[in-house]
Amino acid sequence: MLNLVAHHANAADLPAGFVYLQDIDASIVEDIRYATDNNFVGKPLAGYGSPDCVMVENAARALSSLQRELAKKNLALVVFDCYRPARAVREMVDYVTAHDVSDETYFPNLTSHQLIPKGYIASRSGHSAGGTVDLTIARKTLGKITLLDMGTKFDFFDLKSQSSSKLVSEGAAQNRRFLITAMERAGFGNYPREWWHFSFRNEPFKGHSFDFPIAKRH
Repeated sequence: MLNLVAHHANAADLPAGFVYLQDIDASIVEDIRYATDNNFVGKPLAGYGSPDCVMVENAARALSSLQRELAKKNLALVVFDCYRPARAVREMVDYVTAHDVSDETYFPNLTSHQLIPKGYIASRSGHSAGGTVDLTIARKTLGKITLLDMGTKFDFFDLKSQSSSKLVSEGAAQNRRFLITAMERAGFGNYPREWWHFSFRNEPFKGHSFDFPIAKRH
C-alpha cells in the first residue's frame, strides 16, 4: 500500500504551457519513480530535482477530469512519470547501451541491449514534450491506496506488459481494459507495448523535446 501524500506549495517557474499536476489536482497520487532509486537504472535520473509530476496544462486538466470521475468509485490515478527531461532520456539510453545484462525485476527475459530495438527505451521520448504520462489506477480506502492488479509492475519490459497480453490473469486484463478505456475518454492514447504509457492526443508541443529540470515547487 502507498500512503496518500498531500502537497501544498506554489508552482516554481515553468515554461509557458506547463504546470505542476498537484497545482491542478492534489488528489492525484504521485509516485515519480525516476526521482528515486526505485527504477530500472537504480538511481535518480538527471533533471529530476524533485519527485513532482510536471505536464502540459491541457493534459493535466484532462487527468483531473478523469480523477473526479474515478473518485465516485473510490478510485484514484497514480502517476509514475510525466514530463521527462531530455537529459534523463539520454541517461537511460547510455545505461542500457553500456550494459548487456538481464534484470530479474525489470527485464528478466531480455538483456539491456535489447531494450531499444524492442521499443521499450527510445532515444527520443514523447515524455519530453510534456503530454505523455505513465500511470495506473488504485482503490482508495481510509486514506490509503491499493494499486489495481495490472499483471505486471510499472517498467516491466516484457511481452506480459503489452496492453492486450494474454499472459496475465483475466482480472488483470480487465483492469487494463478499464484503465485504457478511461484514459481514452480523457483524450489519451495507449502505447500498446506498455499498459501504463499514455499520450495526450491534443498535446501542444508534440514532437518537441524539452530539457528543463524538474525543480521543487515553491
